[in-house]
Amino acid sequence: MINRHIYKTTSYDRKKGSLNKDDYLYMRDLLETVLQQLQESDLDNDKEIDQLKQFFIKLDHHIDRMRA
Repeated sequence: MINRHIYKTTSYDRKKGSLNKDDYLYMRDLLETVLQQLQESDLDNDKEIDQLKQFFIKLDHHIDRMRA
């Protein structure tokens, strides 16, 4: 006997799992903290710092294009 109601969803909201502008700004703030920690570290993190700075450029461009 198969239970047909196991996979039935009552309502589905597409926006529930999507990120909004505030989420991206929060992520950017967290990444700034990580960048500061990398820059203050005694380890050789030049490659990671460069990659993170390039990511900031892309993220800022994406955030600027979003609606509020």
